[in-house]
Amino acid sequence: QNPRQLTRINPIFEDIALGASRLIEWKSIDGQRLRGALLLPSEYETGKRYPLIVWVYGGDWGSNRVNRFGLEGPGVNNLQLLATRGYTVLFPDAPLQGKTPMQALMKTVLPGVNKAIEIEIADPDRIGVMGHSYGGYSVLALIVQTTRFKAAVSSAGSGNLLSHYGFMRRDGSTYGMHGSEGRFGGTPWQFRHEYIENSPAFYLDRVQTPLLLTHGSLDNAVPSFLADEIFVGLRRLEKEVVYVKYEGETHAPADWTFSNQVDFWKRVIAWFDEHLKPPR
Repeated sequence: QNPRQLTRINPIFEDIALGASRLIEWKSIDGQRLRGALLLPSEYETGKRYPLIVWVYGGDWGSNRVNRFGLEGPGVNNLQLLATRGYTVLFPDAPLQGKTPMQALMKTVLPGVNKAIEIEIADPDRIGVMGHSYGGYSVLALIVQTTRFKAAVSSAGSGNLLSHYGFMRRDGSTYGMHGSEGRFGGTPWQFRHEYIENSPAFYLDRVQTPLLLTHGSLDNAVPSFLADEIFVGLRRLEKEVVYVKYEGETHAPADWTFSNQVDFWKRVIAWFDEHLKPPR
């Protein structure tokens, strides 16, 4: 009833206003009860609406991160980087069931966005989406199905499950095949329809959301040619897309050089500021 502080960890943050987190609840389109971790802006005022950025990762239960500092993780993954710049961040539960991950993302994530609007925290006209790795795939999967998002960032994401399935590392090993085989129950020759229908690359003509793509050139999990493929497709379709490839960097930004980590976040923040905030 009367908690008191026993430790002082990272006192450098004591003079910095940080965003507070809370849980929100909603039901998926199929009626499944879901929750999400909502990180409020550091200057949050009750009754005021803020631009919302959805941090998405298909299959994850984002609500479990509600008490983690910055929701996602330390350093370059800390989403206080957005909360301290006036954004609300939602990390939603996004369970994937069956062989239709693209549809599942729509059915679980968008009702969570609607909930953040319903409770008068999110501005319905200023909503963005961001994700890394399978989260990057999740971003692409969402923006080919909805125009709800006004800006998107896909980091190290794959848009073509067939291309990812065929990726081979320098040592001859493979990576992309395992996740898809597990989800669909077999190979592309057995489940051709599922691999194609759940690849956002085949629906790029539907994209209306400005997209920032980022990738490390030495990514050994999601090779950068998969981002090349998305960028080329969107450019040929004359969509609004920017592609930043970080030479010599691997899959996880947490392992990148500090200068590239800073550059990454400067670009992400500038991208969302440009599309989700009023002009200065």
